[in-house]
Formats: sequence, structure tokens, C-alpha cells
Amino acid sequence: MKPGLMLKASLPTAIRNTYAASRSAFLGGAIICLLVVMTATVSLYSPYSPEAMDFMAPLSPPTTAHLLGTDNFGRDILTRVLYGYQISLAVALGSVGFGLIVGVGLGLFAGYFGGILDNIIMRPMDVLMAFPAIVLVVALTGFVGRDVSVMIMAVAVVYVPIFARVMRGSTLEVVNELFVEGARARGASHLRLMLRHILPNAIPPVLIQASILMGIAILLESALSFIGLGTQPPDPSLGLMLSEGRSFMQQAPWMVMVPGLAISLAVLGFNLLGNGLQELLNPAGKGR
Repeated sequence: MKPGLMLKASLPTAIRNTYAASRSAFLGGAIICLLVVMTATVSLYSPYSPEAMDFMAPLSPPTTAHLLGTDNFGRDILTRVLYGYQISLAVALGSVGFGLIVGVGLGLFAGYFGGILDNIIMRPMDVLMAFPAIVLVVALTGFVGRDVSVMIMAVAVVYVPIFARVMRGSTLEVVNELFVEGARARGASHLRLMLRHILPNAIPPVLIQASILMGIAILLESALSFIGLGTQPPDPSLGLMLSEGRSFMQQAPWMVMVPGLAISLAVLGFNLLGNGLQELLNPAGKGR
């Protein structure tokens, strides 16, 4: 068989294997991939701008021209939802990515070395975890600013101690395994032990946590925009669309239903993916 044919056949096989191993992971991944593709290519197929107003069609119900209706300014709701996903996904990926890099590093060092270094690293993490997530994020955005980058950093600050705690616990389970002791006996350095032997075996619980926290990040971004501390008008945001639609729930219920369902769909996708990763990476715990 030619190499090219093997590559072409491998992707459907991988998809079938993933579906067979975990339908939850397959469905969650499919939802997320669909949202990412639609969001990334919205400018190619949407005839509207997210800020374009049609004063001849305010509060228009779903029609062939506006598939999900318009808001009080005549802006196409479907287009604004898809552009709003760009902000939500940016906050989710940015905050989780930063939290992973910092939190995994801190948790790995704390779990591997233990002792005084463990206390130095984890005690501040415990202080941060003592604050409710939404309160801490609101305080940070209220003091620092309301830019998207500020929201990403604010949510990341909440996520760092979570990732550090999960990574530390996973590291403590792996650090005393026989293969780590064997590598240490062969003279492996601390850095090699951590990066080559411990990190790959301790990271699965962190990846599961990361998927779930992405969904929570979307909820946090929507909540901040809903109360006026996130994305500011006229930029599209799912939470901001919910806030603006409250005054028109009787005349135009689609102004609230569409962004609300959009938020639920994204969170559902990440939660399904997290549950599926739990089944794939920890098959022994499946069904408990």
C-alpha cells in the first residue's frame, strides 16, 4: 500500500476508534470543532457585519434574510453570535493556556521537590483558591480594566492555583513509581526526571480539568459582559447580547434565547469533551 493511501485511511480509522472508545469525547469534540470552524470563517459566508444596523428591520423575527432574527438596532443576531464566539473562545483558550503553563510548572516543582519549596509555592495558591472565582475575576477586571486581554489574565489568575493543585497531586502519585526510581538510579537529572518521566504521566488529570475549565471560562466571560465589566458595546459578546435582550423579551424573545442557547452549546461541548477525556485517559474509572 502506498504511504499516501495509508495516511488517508488513518484519519477515518482514528475517528472510528475515538467514537468507539468514548462517544462523549467524540460528540464534544465535534461540537467544539464545528463552532471553531463556523467562527473562524464567519466573514466568508455572512453577508452582514456584526455592527451593521438595518433600521428597516428592527426586532425582526427569524426570516430567510435574518435566519435567527435581528435585535433592536436591526443587527443580524446569527452574525453577532458567531463573532461573539470569537471573544468567548479567545478568553477560554487564552486563560486556560496561561493557567496551564504557569500552574503545571508550579505544581510539578511543588510535587517533585516537596518540603519548603512546596509550602512556598502552594500556600499562595491556597489563598487565591479561598476567593470565589467570580468575585476574584470581577475585582480584577473592575480595578485593571475591561479589555479582552484583561479578562484573559483575570480568569487565568483564577485558574493557575487550580492547575497547580491538580498537577501537584498527580505528581505526588507518579514521583514514587518504580520507573521514576529506576531513572533516578541511572543518574537522570532532576529536569530530565520531571520533563521526561513525571510530566507525561502526571498530565492527564490536568488535561481533563483544562477542558472543563474552558467551559467555565466562557460562562465567566459571559457573566462579566452581562454585568458591564466585560466586552463593551458595540462589540458583540454573548453575555452582552443577553443583557441587551432583557428589555425586549416579550417583543423579541429570540434576542435572549439565541445567545443563551449559544452559551449552553459551547459549555456542553467542553463538558462532554472533559467527560470523554476522563473515559479515554482513565478507563479504569469508567462507570464509577
